[in-house]
Amino acid sequence: MKNRISLAALALVLLSVCASAQNKSRNLDNLSDDFGFYVGAYVPMYKGQGTDVVYGVTYGHFNSSGLGFRTGLQFVPRVAEVDNSFGIPVAFSYRTPARSTNGQVRSGAIAAGETFGYEAIMGYSNPLRGALAAFVANLFSQAEFFAGITPGLVFGDSSPVSTAYWGAGYSNGESSWTEKKGDFLMTLDAGACANYRIWRFDLKLSPAVHYNLTRNYINHTETFQKEGGTCDVNVTVSDKPLRWFFSMTAGLSFRF
Repeated sequence: MKNRISLAALALVLLSVCASAQNKSRNLDNLSDDFGFYVGAYVPMYKGQGTDVVYGVTYGHFNSSGLGFRTGLQFVPRVAEVDNSFGIPVAFSYRTPARSTNGQVRSGAIAAGETFGYEAIMGYSNPLRGALAAFVANLFSQAEFFAGITPGLVFGDSSPVSTAYWGAGYSNGESSWTEKKGDFLMTLDAGACANYRIWRFDLKLSPAVHYNLTRNYINHTETFQKEGGTCDVNVTVSDKPLRWFFSMTAGLSFRF
């Protein structure tokens, strides 16, 4: 009899613990604010342009439907060889409902199986590695989608000639540099974010695209071509505004 009472008491304790854990999980899902930081790559989407680095802090506020906004501060030490760009991103956001642990594992397993099968059929050397990457990538607890603008300032100066090369016999060559056309910066932004939640913390992985409205960066290219057997040189000049950029950032935020 005592054993039965003890087992019943233990079952009640376990049920109360599980219920408390579920309630805490739901409460964490309903937290409306988060604050954090991020770092990543900022890439002009043009051939011959190098990858830059972006740093930032971010704050987001959401209501119970998942709609909200996000803002913060962004710093890029060098954009297309022009130094020191600061911006204040402001975006409307939507955060999806949180997935259960079972849903996360099921999604990861399905993605891993599909990736492994595809890579095995296509003859990839290590399909298991691709399957593992797909499994981890699909373990996110929530997704977020955002679109907005980033006003800011570019404090750097125009760069000198950045690249130059000559062909065989010094018969042709090319040089290029980036000119800053204005201080005021404005970009249109759109992207997504995968959140991997650990208690009140979110690990974030976010790809985004950015369109420069203010033509801050003009890339100049001069191509030299010497006529055979003469001293005459043909010079072709190309001026191209750098408008499209891609970023991939990772960060950590705290919900409250």
